[in-house]
Parts: sequence; structure tokens; C-alpha cells
Amino acid sequence: MALRDYPSFSLLFVAAAAVVLLFAAGGAEARFKGINQWCRTSDYKALCTQMVKGATTQKDAIANAVTTTLDVTLRMGPLLDGLGAVEFNLPNATKDAVVSTCRDSFGSATDNLKDALLYLQKVDDPYTTLDRIQTAETNLYGCADAVTQMGGRWVNTPLARASKIIFKFASNCLAVATQM
Repeated sequence: MALRDYPSFSLLFVAAAAVVLLFAAGGAEARFKGINQWCRTSDYKALCTQMVKGATTQKDAIANAVTTTLDVTLRMGPLLDGLGAVEFNLPNATKDAVVSTCRDSFGSATDNLKDALLYLQKVDDPYTTLDRIQTAETNLYGCADAVTQMGGRWVNTPLARASKIIFKFASNCLAVATQM
């Protein structure tokens, strides 16, 4: 049997294929409904969309994401002030070294986020902006690394729980910035 003998079957097949393609194309767009265009590669899309605050340009999206991450990072100060050897199950001898490393890590992250804004807004250097964001993200992991390397317990401490949130913010910043 040749298909030319059954023209209605050929038309039906073409129509069905067109419908399938239309639904497939719409599925990808539906997956991102309500997600800002600069957050589509983010691991935390809903949070990212809140961070970029309706930005329509990538430069604005990066600025909003970095500013939000900077604000959250600055709020870590009180948690750093309350660090103690008991919180991480550390011997007293290592407490000062870990607290110092944590302060330095969050301080460096703050400085790098401020630099990222400077390079984005005043210098208009997207590559240095991206580098500063990436460096800030790396800085944020320094405290957790210090605690675990000294044999301490990082999980389920107030600082660890707050840091998990900051890690998500930093990840979103990087996702927005890498779409250059």
C-alpha cells in the first residue's frame, strides 16, 4: 500500500506532527513561566527572580543580584560575633583561628561583591565583574572549610544554616552574570 493511495492519512500525519511540535515548543516556555529571563540557568530560579527584581537588562539583573547578595552577606555579622568553640565542637585552641578565618572569608566576600558593583556600574568591565562575583562565592565557602579542616562540626549550626542561604544567593549571582 502506498501513501499516495491514502491522501487523508498523509494529511492526518502532518497535522498530528504539527500539533506535537507546537506543544513541545510551548512546554519549554511554560517551564520558565514567572521566571526572569536572566534566571533561567540558575539552580534556584524562584529566589533568583526575586533577587533581580524585574530587571529587563542583564546589567540591571547583575546589579540587583549582587546588591541583594551583599545585603544578605552583611547580615552575617551578628552570627560571626556569636561564634564560639562549642558551636562547632572545636577545641578552644582552634577557636580563634576559625573565627578569624570566618571573619576574613565573609569580609573578603563583601569586598569582592562591592568591587563587582564598581566594575559593573562605573568601569563597565563585565569580565572583572564576573571574576569578582566568582571570587566572592569562593570566599563564602572559606568559613565552612576552616571549621571542617580543624575537625569541627559544621552541620546544623546557626552559621551553617545561614551560610546555606548565602550560598544560594551567590550561586544565583554567578548564574545571572555568566549569561554575558
